[in-house]
Amino acid sequence: MSILLNNHGYDNKSWQSELLRQLPTETVHNFGDQFDPNDITYALIWNHPPGDLNRYPNLRAVFLLGAGTEHLAADPMLPDVPVVILADPAVARDMAGHALYWVLERHRHYYTYREQQTARHWERRSIVPTGHFKVGVLGLGRIGATVAQRIHDSGYAVTGWDAFPIRIAGIDARHGPAQFCNFLSEPDIIINCLPLTDTTRHMLDAGAFAAMGPGTFFVNISRGAVVDDGALLDALNSGHLSGAALDAFSLEPLPDRSPFWTHPLVHVTPHMAGATFAASAVSVIVENISKLNRGEVVQPLFERHKAG
Repeated sequence: MSILLNNHGYDNKSWQSELLRQLPTETVHNFGDQFDPNDITYALIWNHPPGDLNRYPNLRAVFLLGAGTEHLAADPMLPDVPVVILADPAVARDMAGHALYWVLERHRHYYTYREQQTARHWERRSIVPTGHFKVGVLGLGRIGATVAQRIHDSGYAVTGWDAFPIRIAGIDARHGPAQFCNFLSEPDIIINCLPLTDTTRHMLDAGAFAAMGPGTFFVNISRGAVVDDGALLDALNSGHLSGAALDAFSLEPLPDRSPFWTHPLVHVTPHMAGATFAASAVSVIVENISKLNRGEVVQPLFERHKAG
């Protein structure tokens, strides 16, 4: 068994070291090296060149080195093998912590206290009880469910929405188009965890932002293209939204000309909400390779009829 590794745009070295540590009897080839395509049985990739995976006739499965799949949706020539999405619990926990930070920041007025410190102004701001501060989580998949549960466990009132019915203990989970706008109208802060698909592209448009209650704070930790940037800017500039914390953008790195860099109500982070660590991620991949070698089914798999 040989493994093809291509973590395009990121660090290959740590992944190769961890693979060799956890699979010491296997060979790891970096994409671009010289090797026999017939040797490759598993491919570990991110943003891989379209069509290349068909060069490996003995390929048994593809493992993504991240949660997003939009680059695969753009490849019409995927080989007929399982494509396994990375489901590293450590990433979901990190993203939940990032989301909880923004809930605390808004609920406890930490942003105001930073301004007061600069002005040497001492004033305690009143807050509602934790259980009365309403948090909405858009998308209740693996990441969204972890985010919702973490915030709920911290004592906040959490409402979730997904396209399909989902049950999560303690979460008021709603679903479907009929409940979408009603869901948006209630929270003090809305956290977007929706995946990018043909259906969700620009789903958060002018109508969606208008449906949010006045003063809502918006957090995006999924994909930038789920959001209509112009509609978000309009909602911020009109004062309808109180602010936004954006970790994902339609174009990354965020161009210098983007108005998000300098907007007084926007907090920009460089797509870092959920860090992927080679050690924990490779452990998940190695376990899945063992399952495949035993003829077992692994999850989650990329659904070829969907984008994103």
